[in-house]
Amino acid sequence: MVLWPLTLLATLAGPESAAATAQVRVEPERAWSGDLSLAQEYRVRNAPSGSAATSGVLGVPVAANPTPDQDLRLTLDGQGRGYRDHLQGQISAAFWYDLDGHVPSGQPDLFGETSDYRQPLIVVYALSAEWRRSLPLEYLRLGRQASEHGLPITFDGGSLGLRLWERQLSLFGYAGRTVHFFEVQPGLFENWVMCAGAGYRPSENLRLEVDSRFEHDTVLSQDAQQRDWVYAHSYGLTLSTRFENGWARLFVRGLNRSASHAGGALRMEFPSISAGIDAQASAQLRTLGEISENENPFYSLLGPSLPNLRARLEVWKEIGLGQLTTLNLRAGWRVRQLLRGAESPFNRNTGGVYFQTEVNNLGLKSLFATGILEWNYVPWSLANDSFLTLGGSAGYSIRRVKVEAGTYYQRWKVNYYRDVEELQNARTVFGTVAVRALPWLEVRARYTAEIVDRTIQSVFLSLREDF
Repeated sequence: MVLWPLTLLATLAGPESAAATAQVRVEPERAWSGDLSLAQEYRVRNAPSGSAATSGVLGVPVAANPTPDQDLRLTLDGQGRGYRDHLQGQISAAFWYDLDGHVPSGQPDLFGETSDYRQPLIVVYALSAEWRRSLPLEYLRLGRQASEHGLPITFDGGSLGLRLWERQLSLFGYAGRTVHFFEVQPGLFENWVMCAGAGYRPSENLRLEVDSRFEHDTVLSQDAQQRDWVYAHSYGLTLSTRFENGWARLFVRGLNRSASHAGGALRMEFPSISAGIDAQASAQLRTLGEISENENPFYSLLGPSLPNLRARLEVWKEIGLGQLTTLNLRAGWRVRQLLRGAESPFNRNTGGVYFQTEVNNLGLKSLFATGILEWNYVPWSLANDSFLTLGGSAGYSIRRVKVEAGTYYQRWKVNYYRDVEELQNARTVFGTVAVRALPWLEVRARYTAEIVDRTIQSVFLSLREDF
């Protein structure tokens, strides 16, 4: 039905055109398509104990010379589409196995890993199927999934989106059982969530959205003997707009009977001069407890998050230095400041002003280098604890091989290697070699050394297959 009008026109135009048209082939539309990625990673890590520490944050004794820790991690990520992209599916999972075999069943390990309590550990991050774009139905998704509205959360259940009034009005909702990936003894119906909301688009580039979410969790006490019921009602209002060279967003959220978050973000690009601006600021207005810190699986190890303000402003510019060589310049400022309460582990005041450069095809094709100069300071105490740091990397990348080595600095760093620690003044040195052995197979080796009051060394050997 598609070819015969073309053939008729070619015949009327002449024999040469008809012959040319005869060579035209119309590829049939693929009924199904998708991609699949598999990764296998071997990790070995070793770290002598800190000079001053005798126990970790959770009270687990720190050994003077711990046994090197060896682990195997397998991951699976994939998605598929069919029926003209109406039907879609997604899967993401991981398998963790402790190769040392020194973790007693049901007991936490000295190394404080996610797989301490269950050996081996199988985690399904996403497993869902959905039907999309059959107006007024925008999507109907069933299975394990992440929320698209409100603070991030993962749940087992269903979600629904509708588009009405020529797509000016949208309605959405989801409900199900919340998932805590590393919970010791999860109950089937102990945790649940339900959410509903609406969006309105008064113009093509402006959108207003409101949402309301109720959540219930059962939380175990520290000795795992007592269960407390925790309820949370979160709600929010978001205003977003798009314009010719970028977008902007403002939001405000509440939790139970008080405001919890407020902030905004802006991104602008200027293609004519190869430059741009990124800015964002957000305030956490109250202390967040058990289930309110973005459902972070490590939250129970870090404790409450105190009210704080975070902001970042960055400008960038790309400059051509020849036919191949390009220079990227970035200058920025970032800050994290507590709004109430004194500093404590995992609740720090930090600030920094930085200047970063990146050069591609430096002198030789495929040679690249980066450098960063950063002034670190403590907000409202500029005279105290302010200092300069340097970092950077260099590497070579050709079609099948990429080699890179470098170093970077972090004022504060959370380490989950042993019992949870807050590392101070961490200097990391790293080296990476990646080889694309086949179009679908990558082999990678990475070494890192974190230099603090001791040196934490890690080696990662991995294979990755992309289909």
